Amino acid sequence: MHTNEPFRLGIIGSGIVAALHVKAARTLPQVEVAAVCDIRTDAAEAMAADAGAAAYPGHREMLAAERLDGVIVTSPHTLHAQQTLDVAAAGVHVLVEKPMGTSVEDCTAMIEACRTAGVTLAVGHVMRFSETARMAEKVVSSGELGPVRAITHRRSARYSRDSRPAWFFDPALAGGGIVMNVGTHGLDRIQWLGGGEIETVHAHVWHRGGLEIETDAIGVAELSSGVKAGFTFTTAAVPYMDETLVLCEDGSLRWSATEGLWVSRDGGTEARLADPDEETADAFAAQLAAFVESCRTGTPPAVSGEYGRQVVSTVLAIYEAGS
Repeated sequence: MHTNEPFRLGIIGSGIVAALHVKAARTLPQVEVAAVCDIRTDAAEAMAADAGAAAYPGHREMLAAERLDGVIVTSPHTLHAQQTLDVAAAGVHVLVEKPMGTSVEDCTAMIEACRTAGVTLAVGHVMRFSETARMAEKVVSSGELGPVRAITHRRSARYSRDSRPAWFFDPALAGGGIVMNVGTHGLDRIQWLGGGEIETVHAHVWHRGGLEIETDAIGVAELSSGVKAGFTFTTAAVPYMDETLVLCEDGSLRWSATEGLWVSRDGGTEARLADPDEETADAFAAQLAAFVESCRTGTPPAVSGEYGRQVVSTVLAIYEAGS
């Protein structure tokens, strides 16, 4: 049901991703950031002051004190499950950052809790919502390049102790390394554009820099659609890369974060369809708008809990195959 009242939003966590959600909310007149919580009270207070919201030291205090319509969970990965259960128990809709959890069991518990409470559960695979993503999907789904035969994805990300907050290097909080964190974007892209779920995977995973979590992974997979896929996630000190190549029967599509969206037909030269996305907040704003619409109308979210669980299951299969 639509209403003129603002959609009151609470945010769990006050890191870099939470800041992107706050920035996105500013562009949506129907959304009000009402509360922010973080065990780092100074960080919560700073973000809340910037957003014109109330600050709390924990999510339970926030849920008890505020009338919220939705909550975005941006905390360390292994905390997602319990926080989602608590938000659902309060009768509040949930947008949980990817990875939605760190075990299939946790993901299932989150899905069931939200279903029982009658609230929406959406998973934050935000790359789906960029303008380039929508264009890539349109080209592939139109069939103009013929059936998809294979996909390759490669992504680099710095995984050294000075590159990100300390919890990313703690298995008890992160649940894994580059595959669990960065790799979920690529695995989502492979399955989304490949038209099926990853059913089998062969992988090699390893650690560098004396870290407990993995820093690199390579592998091949087969989707339920019959599409074959390859992936590389690496902390290698090379120029940044985030690229997906979709090989179709009658042409190819190349989606690069640094070079934009390109297509070739019938073996011809490449033509650029779009420049690189310039503003990450645009995708976050589109994702948030879709979440609010889903909550207010009862329509299924663009990225469901069931799908988020499948991505986590694939990450765990990579770990098992690469061990």
